[in-house]
Amino acid sequence: MAINEKRLSDSKFPMLMDKKTLSEYLGVSKSSVDVFILNDGLDVASFESTKLRRNFFIKNKVNEWLEGK
Repeated sequence: MAINEKRLSDSKFPMLMDKKTLSEYLGVSKSSVDVFILNDGLDVASFESTKLRRNFFIKNKVNEWLEGK
């Protein structure tokens, strides 16, 4: 799966992104993000609260991952 080269600029996105925002950042579907996590080594920053467990992605780490592709 390729990253969409016509995606919005980095400045349009926050430093900490949820899966939906990351998929928009990369220009791919949320299921593609899941594949990147499972098969391509995309790092997840997990935060657990008492009510909700959500995965977030740090833009700097995502950019490092992109450079390694």
